[in-house]
Amino acid sequence: MRRWLNDERKPRNFWGTKQNVIDESKKYTTRSEFKEKSQSAYEVARKNNWLDDMTWLTNNDGRKPKGYWKIRENIMSEAMKYKTKGEFQEKSLTAFLAAYKYGYIDEMEWLVTRKHHKWGYWTYKTIEAEAMKYNTKTEFFNGSQTAYKAALKLGIIDDFFSFNNYVQ
Repeated sequence: MRRWLNDERKPRNFWGTKQNVIDESKKYTTRSEFKEKSQSAYEVARKNNWLDDMTWLTNNDGRKPKGYWKIRENIMSEAMKYKTKGEFQEKSLTAFLAAYKYGYIDEMEWLVTRKHHKWGYWTYKTIEAEAMKYNTKTEFFNGSQTAYKAALKLGIIDDFFSFNNYVQ
């Protein structure tokens, strides 16, 4: 027996309206599932290039559809899964790069974990304690830019690292 005989019949031209096709597609999570379970709606969506508008449908290989990371809500939703920029970058590079490209990264305050020190915190002793955690000036710069800049300002950077050990 044909599959369509078991399905509820839709009125003529039911799939002619984009909203009906979109409503049907929201029942599924992948394009292949949509195609398998609602072939008529899928074919109308494919022929009219509506599939890219259905960002909730992942491609068959699990990738997001074209244009998915151009949508602010999608980027922000993905970013909310992470606690730091590093974690966001490591686990969702495409979304991370889109956030930078479209300027959304600055809106993601929850990803910023800066340690603020009171004015006058960086003394010779505190800079020395911080500098001893690193083997090179480059590591020091990357690990603690505020301490590094304070050491430069005070002219004591070479007290902790050899002269040849420049930031690269």
